[in-house]
Amino acid sequence: MASVRGVFVEPFYGGSHKAFLDGLTAHSSHEIHLLSLPDGEWRRRMRRGAQELAAAARALPGQFDFLIVSDMLDLPAFLALTRPRFERVPVMAYFHENQMTYPRLKGTKFNSWFGQINYLSALAADVVAFNSQFHREDFAGALRSLVSQPNNWLLEDGVAQVEAKSTVLSVGVELDWLAQFESPRRKSGPRTILWNHRWEFDKSPELFARALRAIKGRGVPFRLVVAGEPGENPSEAIIGLESEFATDIAHFGFAPSKAEYGRLLWQSDIVVSTTRHEFFGVGMVEAMAAGCVPCAPRRYNYPALVPSGLHSRVLWDDEGDLEEKLESLLTDPLPERTALQEAARRFAWDRVAPDWDHAIERLARGEFARVQDGPAD
Repeated sequence: MASVRGVFVEPFYGGSHKAFLDGLTAHSSHEIHLLSLPDGEWRRRMRRGAQELAAAARALPGQFDFLIVSDMLDLPAFLALTRPRFERVPVMAYFHENQMTYPRLKGTKFNSWFGQINYLSALAADVVAFNSQFHREDFAGALRSLVSQPNNWLLEDGVAQVEAKSTVLSVGVELDWLAQFESPRRKSGPRTILWNHRWEFDKSPELFARALRAIKGRGVPFRLVVAGEPGENPSEAIIGLESEFATDIAHFGFAPSKAEYGRLLWQSDIVVSTTRHEFFGVGMVEAMAAGCVPCAPRRYNYPALVPSGLHSRVLWDDEGDLEEKLESLLTDPLPERTALQEAARRFAWDRVAPDWDHAIERLARGEFARVQDGPAD
């Protein structure tokens, strides 16, 4: 099919959302016009993004074959405010995350406003694409659970429609840049543990800190690299590691450049995740591509990232299992790194872009819009 022309609407153009869109526009064979707002307070972006972007959308020149929006956009409001601009344009809603199952701070309640935005956007779209099969099933499960509760705001038929038009499109991850920073790992001395996640509550930094203390208490030596963005509310559990493990720290703090981050990945041996959610796992893919061995929960999307033959060695079930798995990775021979690197390469843009181009072509032809009696493939 010849190149088609479309718009991608992203009210939160920052972090992993920005990295994904930059990669998609760079690697797709189709013409994609980006309509976006810079990253900011995410609640404000979800509440106001459709209003703030509507005028710019109406002013876009020419005709479009497709429209893609991220989960941060209130799609029904956007379509209403831009009518009739996209009246006959097929629409995809792409979900990086969702507000149905995103972890909440202890003591806070589920805010149905944002859940409704996600549900109604999925209902209004012609196709709903998720960044992983885990995410697709997780979202559907949340809808089915909510529809059974009293005073809910869903229709059973609406939930069935969303499930029927759901599909999976992996995010692409830029990996080629890592090769220029490759360097031999240390062959002697303690192995290096890497934390390359945000320092906030949803990543369970307290659990990570407890595991380090337990390992240290057993007399197992290690070096520690703490990177990742502190975020808006960095946890004291991470901040305190700098002094508590002062003699073990090889690096502490957000990597000041892409080059420094790349060098840290190649210098590390084991990348640990203690998160309370993971819809995909870009940071884990980057670390694995550089040869880091994962130590992550046996849930969320991690089983899909790690080769199945290594699940029993590197994926943990609870806190005690985390400590045992981490100690084993620090003291026993490590799994073959090349298998992990190849597993990560599955998500490189050169492999993912053709899937996106094919999906965009199908969307532009209106094929997804006709899939109403069964799941999209």
